[in-house]
Order: sequence, then structure tokens, then C-alpha cells
Amino acid sequence: MIRIITNPNLPCGKVKHCLIGGRYKEEISELTELGVECIPLKENTLLDKEISAHADILSYNLGCGKILADKNAIGEDQLKNTGITVRYCDSVISSPYPKDVPLNVARIGGYIICNEKYTDKYITEHAEQQKLNIINTNQGYSRCNICIVNEKAVITEDRGLGTLLKNCQFDVLEIESGDVYLSDGHYGFLGGATCKLSESIMYFSGNIENSRAYPEIVNFLNKHNITPIYNKNRILRDFGGINQLTEEI
Repeated sequence: MIRIITNPNLPCGKVKHCLIGGRYKEEISELTELGVECIPLKENTLLDKEISAHADILSYNLGCGKILADKNAIGEDQLKNTGITVRYCDSVISSPYPKDVPLNVARIGGYIICNEKYTDKYITEHAEQQKLNIINTNQGYSRCNICIVNEKAVITEDRGLGTLLKNCQFDVLEIESGDVYLSDGHYGFLGGATCKLSESIMYFSGNIENSRAYPEIVNFLNKHNITPIYNKNRILRDFGGINQLTEEI
């Protein structure tokens, strides 16, 4: 059986459907081989090329069987077999920053982490209605910068986010930035290079063993009973992660 994921970013069963940037063919191929049905998001030509197809820029899971998405990223017909509906955001997603971050919000259990000043109002209003705790941060790329391990554990390259989450009693592993590829001109972030495929499995887009923080990352995942899976033949790159939609039960 398949059910809608109501706790965004934190599947319990094996992920069945997800949103992913349509141009990331290698990640789509790997995830498909793992049994995940990938629903491709269209590129937004108003964004810088390096992030124009990132799922964490173009979509946000509201956790109630509905996603909020950039108006041109996805059609309702693409979701017809998932039970998910789409609402198109009022924000115009475009470059440069901060016009590209209205949907780049990290939902972790009962929290959402975002820069409220730049976040799409529908997200914060919905969070208030659902009585979620809003953690306001200066980091506009909140979702990119957080690798969500479980409801109370994360990995981040951002010291400010790390401090905020520690103050909220999260177990936080802080690592150095620079080991995740985004483009020839910029590095990416671990949050955008990873995604959970079940309660106990974390997918990495490439060889995490080349990261300077590899021992710390593996120990942290082991501590939280998470198994990493990755292709040793590819570099670890920020592909914008995925939005998990449904899971097998």
C-alpha cells in the first residue's frame, strides 16, 4: 500500500513518489533503480542556471497532501497517481537572491526554519495554522543548508543555523563547507546533495567518502541508526534534493 507523507522530509516507509529537478538524469536513474518514481520539475529560466531546476527552490511540501510550487515547475496532471494536490505560490521565483528563496524552507517535524522576511506568506500562515514552531534565521537558503537526519538531528555547514537548532535541543553536526559541487563557480551544500528514502536510509548524490567530514558524518548517521547509500563513481553534488510525496507501508 502507498500513503501520503504527512511529515515532510521524514518518511517512515520506503519513498515511492518524489519531486526532483528534471535535468538531474543521473540522480533520477539511481533513485528509479531504488524503486522511487521521480516526478520531474521543469527549469525556471528566471533563475541562475545552477539552481534553476532545484526541487528545494521550486517546491515545498505543506505536509497535508498538498505542495506549494513555482507556477511553471509542475502540472497537476503529473501528480494524478499520488493523491497530492498542488497550489501555485504567489511569489515570483527568480534570481538574484533573495527572490529565489520564498520556498527554500526546512520543515523538520514540528518546526519550520526560514528567513521569514523572504518566505512565501502562505508557508508561514499555514505553519501558524498548524501550530508549527517557526525558527527565524538570517540564512535564506535554509533548506539547502540543512541535511535532515531525523526530527531532532541535522547536519549543516551553516554555523548560525547550527546554533539556532542547538538552542532548540537539536543534535547538530556542524561541518566545513566546500566539499559539495554545485557549479564550476560555486560550491553547494550537503542538504541539497542528500535526501531520506526511508526512516533509516539516507541517499547521497555522490561519493561522500571524498568529504573531509566523512568520518564525522558516518559516525553521526550511525548514532541515529541511518545507513548512507551513494555511488562511489560520482562526485557529491548539490542537485536540490527531492520532495518526498508518498511512501510504501
